Amino acid sequence: MTQEQNGDFLTISAIAMLAFMFADIAHEVIGHGLGFILAGGHACVLTTTRLNETQRLGDHGGDLFDLGGPLGNLACAALAWIALRARRPAAPHLQLFLWLTTAFSLFWAFAYLMFCGVFGHGDWSALIRAVPHQWVWRAVFVVFGLLLYRTSMNSLTSELRWIYSPARASHALLISYVAGGIIACAGASLDPRGAYAVYHDAALSSFGSSIGILAIARQLPKPAIDFIAAPMNRRVPWLIAALLASLFYILVLGPGIKATL
Repeated sequence: MTQEQNGDFLTISAIAMLAFMFADIAHEVIGHGLGFILAGGHACVLTTTRLNETQRLGDHGGDLFDLGGPLGNLACAALAWIALRARRPAAPHLQLFLWLTTAFSLFWAFAYLMFCGVFGHGDWSALIRAVPHQWVWRAVFVVFGLLLYRTSMNSLTSELRWIYSPARASHALLISYVAGGIIACAGASLDPRGAYAVYHDAALSSFGSSIGILAIARQLPKPAIDFIAAPMNRRVPWLIAALLASLFYILVLGPGIKATL
């Protein structure tokens, strides 16, 4: 299958980068940001990997702040999913963007739930911080997170057929997975915490949590006759949007933005 039939490499990469940046901003800026405001916070530093509060929020405020991140991902995924189904059929470029935004957001939220269960810390841990028998609840986190992750994979696999035929999807998903991870790590490269922010936060939230995208590529059905999907040709507006967003994401948000409310 030719490159043209598979889809334009640069355009798919641009769409994937934009989708991951949307998921990241939903988590760090909107999710944690709203949690920070509700907790009574006033001054903070925003980066691509964290919202760093400059004053103590208290136990209850800290819980609101922590839970804001994954809840931001879930809200972003819900909106993208609704738009994806409402716009069907639509231009494949927009459909792929909405699909990837949903995938990055859901996989981040549910992989993080498993992470909190295994390691005992992280945003979701705010739900069980004050309850006894922590090991029981951590086990519930792992099992529930795995079930939700797998359910998300099945739903996303089903929806993917409206965008790409199975024979072409693997190519696009591999590009998207790598592109999303690259922009995540690039966005953290100027973080004040240095390399730690890249491999501990950015790589885990992208390459780590989004491994389901690669799993979907492997489990797609292989029909005897492949339907003809609309070509994912090069679209300059998507390339320009990704370039401008990436410059802001890496050079401005990456080092940190001080905010006072």
